[in-house]
Amino acid sequence: MTEISTQVNVRNHERTIQPSILKCIATILEDIVKETDKLDSQSTPFHASKIPAITLENYLIRIAKYAKCTDECFVIAMIYLDKVQELNPDILLNSHCVHRFLMIALVLAIKFQDDDYYRNDYYSKIAGISLKELNQLESELLELLNYDLFISKELYNIYLEKLRYYQEQ
Repeated sequence: MTEISTQVNVRNHERTIQPSILKCIATILEDIVKETDKLDSQSTPFHASKIPAITLENYLIRIAKYAKCTDECFVIAMIYLDKVQELNPDILLNSHCVHRFLMIALVLAIKFQDDDYYRNDYYSKIAGISLKELNQLESELLELLNYDLFISKELYNIYLEKLRYYQEQ
């Protein structure tokens, strides 16, 4: 079984998630978007007027490089995205909103999971959106999640195993 492990950059001791898991997450989200783009969906504050030019994989690589969060945050963000879909079935992740949903889910995961995190103005620069918009989207996502950010160890492990399985395919 492939390990999803942390690599350490010896020069500056930064933790970096393996690129293969970022590719796996991007592929999963791209598969979802491919299907949901065909459907009519309700517009949300997360919807951009234009589809971002950056691929999901490159966006995840950018986030991993600059956010310097723990690996667990990427798994937790995926859980948050699924939870949004479960609690709000009328909201679909599509090309117009997946980047923003992903970034804000990661910001929430970082703040909930990690001991150290940056201010929102820094995350807004990584996301390529204004600080005001990031703050609004963070508030909106918290509401969509009913302010419930706790993830059980069991649920986390299920998602981690699913990612490992998907990665091996």
